[in-house]
Parts: sequence; C-alpha cells; structure tokens
Amino acid sequence: MQLLRFMGYDLKHSLMNFSSFFYLLLMPVGFYLLFGAMQDYSHMAFRDGDAAAYVMLGMAVYGAVVGAVSSAGNAVIEIESGWGRQLALTPITSRQLLATKTVNALVTTALPVLCVNLTALLTQASIPQGQQVACALVTLAVSAIFVAYGSLIARLFKNARAVSVASGLLVFFSFFGTTFSPLSTDLLAVARFTPLYGVTQLSRYFFTRGDTVTTDPNTWFVTEPVSYALLNLAFWGAVFMVGNWLLRKRVHSR
Repeated sequence: MQLLRFMGYDLKHSLMNFSSFFYLLLMPVGFYLLFGAMQDYSHMAFRDGDAAAYVMLGMAVYGAVVGAVSSAGNAVIEIESGWGRQLALTPITSRQLLATKTVNALVTTALPVLCVNLTALLTQASIPQGQQVACALVTLAVSAIFVAYGSLIARLFKNARAVSVASGLLVFFSFFGTTFSPLSTDLLAVARFTPLYGVTQLSRYFFTRGDTVTTDPNTWFVTEPVSYALLNLAFWGAVFMVGNWLLRKRVHSR
C-alpha cells in the first residue's frame, strides 16, 4: 500500500501540471487534428488506410518520446538535487524507487500514444486494427532510447530547465525526422542521420512498409529500406548511452 501511494504521488507530480499536460497530451493530439484529421487530404488513400493514419502515427511518436524524456530527465534532476538522499530517510527502498520510476516512465510514454490513437479512432482515421496496435507497441519500444537522451540532457544542465531544453530540441528533431511533416527527397537524405528518423520510420513500419511521404510534386512517396531506420536507432541509442556513461564517470571521478 505504501508503494502504491508513493507511485500515485510520483505520477501526480509528473502529470498534474500545465507543462506536462500541454507537451504530453495537448500537443500530440492537437497536431494530429491540425495536420491530419482537419485537412482535406486526411482521407486520401495510403497503403491499407489513409493519410490521417500516417499523420497520427507520427504524432504518437512525438508524444512517446516527450514522455520518455520527461520521466528520465525529471528522475535524474531529482537525484542530482538531493531528493534521493531525502527518500533514503523514509521507508521507501531503492528497489521501490526504481519500480516507481519505471512505472512513471511507462505511463508517461504510453499515455500520449493511447490518447492520439483514441483520437484517431474518434475522427475515423483509416488503419487496420492489427497494424494500429502493432505500430503503437513498436512506438513504445523504440522510443525507449530517448530515456537515455533525457538523462543525458539532465546530466549536462543539472537543473529544472533541462527537461524544457530537451523537449525543445525534440521539436526541432521532429521536423527533420519526418515525424511532424513530409520532407523533400533532398532533405530526406539528411533526415536519415537525425535522432528521430529511425524511431519514426520503425513506429510506422507495420502500416507503411517503409513508404515515406515527400513534398516533391512528382514523387508522392519513396520507399525507405528498414535497414536505414535500424542503423539510425542503433547509432543514436549508442550515442545517448555512451554520453550518459561518460558523464556519470566524470561525476564519480571527482
């Protein structure tokens, strides 16, 4: 019972504020409605569904990575600020704290994905149910690398602004990772090297099979090999984890 109360307090602290509500829920859902459901092209056929579903999957990715970054960044800041030492004076054990932070990360990552997908159903976006569930599960799995990204930025800045900085950078990465909107084929060649490209491509893969919308008038979409996305995910996951290891090593060596 004590653990459940602490989990509830931790989730309330993470979710019950305007900043979290805005970035985790309002932005992904609002962007889906604005750039997907409310557009004339929303019901244009795409693969086994329509364009609105394609947009929805990208916005779910954005919500998931924001949730991962928020939970990880806040956890690191709490530790750096001495909150962990305060908890050591309470009956909460280190295992219970780890379980609490794991639950927090799962909820803050899954909640925006769930909300965006439910909004898509309510607005009649067309996507086979099996593909929608598979894409949602893949989104939750691959967005986990941004837990390391959130921890990395928090360790660099070591204050409450760290999560805001990390979230702000995600908006930039989303525009250049095909998460928010299509790119020209020239920019797509650059996008393959950005942090959100791999996560976005893999999250959409069960629906798109690699077909990626472009803004070129003569080339509506191109088919991206899944190996590009896998290599991108592996590279950036390694960068974030090695960066965390180096920063922790520097702190412990002092």
